[in-house]
Amino acid sequence: MSHAEPPPEPPQPELDADYADLAGVVSQSSTPRQIADHIMASIAVGALPEGTCLPPERRLADELEVSRSSVRAALATLERQGFVVRRRGRGGGTFIAHVEPARVEEYSARLAEFRQSRRDLLDARAIVQNRVAAVAARRREAADIARLRELADEYARAGSAAAARTADARFHHAMAQAARNPLLAEIAADLDGRINAGFRHDPFSERLFEQAAADHRGLVEAIAAGDPETAGELCETHFRTTTMGGQ
Repeated sequence: MSHAEPPPEPPQPELDADYADLAGVVSQSSTPRQIADHIMASIAVGALPEGTCLPPERRLADELEVSRSSVRAALATLERQGFVVRRRGRGGGTFIAHVEPARVEEYSARLAEFRQSRRDLLDARAIVQNRVAAVAARRREAADIARLRELADEYARAGSAAAARTADARFHHAMAQAARNPLLAEIAADLDGRINAGFRHDPFSERLFEQAAADHRGLVEAIAAGDPETAGELCETHFRTTTMGGQ
């Protein structure tokens, strides 16, 4: 008995350069269930706290390289399960709902896998960023030091979690550029993209913010002094303390 060939997959939108490193996070074969699992697991580990507004459907679809209909279906599933609420009109969007811990634990098997994968990614990022900072300390130029000082100050002046995350990303991107190795910078960006997977959600608190601001200043001084060992150790400790709880 013959079977009709399935219709070809629709062409996927070309990613903006800013999001190109996210292409491997969710493949084109991803299902709405896989997308929903990722968001739900991010909620469970505290990476997406109550009240967080998720990016619009189109942006999530582009960044995760899936169809918009898959994202819409995933969000509909999460809404039915009570993990997100969707608001219409001005100031609307898709927001993380209040979720009781017992509800989250219903998904313990998937959460265990997610948590282990996330720990591995965070560990890899801390190690890679150690090397990025060390190489930057060896290869930096005067303009790099001036730029890093400016961005460290910009971070310290950030008035919100979103502004702080953006300033932090700019600081570490500039540090990677100071290393004068595009491949090393690409590896660091890829790891960061895999960890955040479509929506930047590193933990944030006043304590972590103050710690990160001090870390940035220390990193700039170590890089300016041409001290690769100190710069590397400071940077790795920075990432482990601010994103891994000191692991």
